[in-house]
Amino acid sequence: MALFRFKVSDDSGKLSELLIEGESQADATRRLQRRGLMPIEFLGQGSVADKRGGLFAKKLDVVDFTERLVPLLEANIQLERALTIVGEDQDNPMLNKTAAELRQGLHEGRKLSDLISERSHIFPSLYAGVVEAGEEAGALPQVMAELRNFLSEARELKAFIVSASVYPLFIAISGIVMLIFVLSVIVPRFATILTGAGVESTAATILLALSGFFQSYWWLLLLLLLLFGFLLLQLRNEDGIVRKSYDRWILHVPIAGQLVRHISLARLCRTMAILMRSGVHLLNTVVIANRVVRNSEIRRSLQELSGELRQGQRISAALAKSPYIPSLMLRMIAVGEETGEVESMLERVAERYETELRRSIKRLLSLFEPLIIILLGLGVGFIVLLMFMVMMDMQTVA
Repeated sequence: MALFRFKVSDDSGKLSELLIEGESQADATRRLQRRGLMPIEFLGQGSVADKRGGLFAKKLDVVDFTERLVPLLEANIQLERALTIVGEDQDNPMLNKTAAELRQGLHEGRKLSDLISERSHIFPSLYAGVVEAGEEAGALPQVMAELRNFLSEARELKAFIVSASVYPLFIAISGIVMLIFVLSVIVPRFATILTGAGVESTAATILLALSGFFQSYWWLLLLLLLLFGFLLLQLRNEDGIVRKSYDRWILHVPIAGQLVRHISLARLCRTMAILMRSGVHLLNTVVIANRVVRNSEIRRSLQELSGELRQGQRISAALAKSPYIPSLMLRMIAVGEETGEVESMLERVAERYETELRRSIKRLLSLFEPLIIILLGLGVGFIVLLMFMVMMDMQTVA
């Protein structure tokens, strides 16, 4: 869906410039007219990618935005006034800009949920659905307080995963860099000495081979690094072939696949619980919840979920069609359906998988750290041993 820029006039005759998404220019014009705006002049076409601002553009901290807004709403401050207060932080231009745009939309008579839905590149998928439910129920402060708690917990889980991975990654990268330095700088200089001294032994032959390889094929390492960077960029494209193939493959990797399933199922259950508690219709709930699942293979297996529910099936029976939903989760949801506490049971399932995820990550990293140290130690130790053996051979020749 593209972006179209128009000069428009409102009911009072005030002129302004506006960006609006649409399938075509005609579709964008109809959307403006439905808002009660009169298109005066078409100013050009952009794209959603332009609106996102590129890879290194500063993004809005949605959790911070929600945490600022919710206390104001709970204090019975009018929404438009609350957005004005939120946007008064001059040190955060992105927050200021977003709050001003939302406030302008409210001033035009539009709903906050519609404004958030148009900014899907900023706000997560469930945000607009939860806000819409709060608007319809007349309980926006309470619903957004639930949303704030959900976003905060999701950020804490993400921060835990990142912080737990920093130290092992630092050790691995530092060790690899040190090994490359030894092989590309120290060993070639040592090999030159060996050649001049005329030392011939198995250890000398191996060192000379390593030296020759790094001198002749250093570009291969650079090529591999570029290829790795290219693959990382491709993995960002959720609709690309590389990402779909990776998502399918990772689920069958013994340990990593289990972690991915736990993350996906925890997000699915958390999202469904907060949407159902907020009063979002069940069909809309499963569509939005499926959208927040990052693994495309699991997301594909849940595509028919809304269709199964529309035919009258229970949630547990519909979820059973996916091969990635464990039987324990199905039984817990079935119990929730029987007792009328599906939301609570979904939360318990999410908490179970989040707890198991944290435990699995700690267990994995406790094995990963010493394994990396041992492997790097063996690599460096092997090179040092070869050099020591060659020095002994040199003394023998002398």
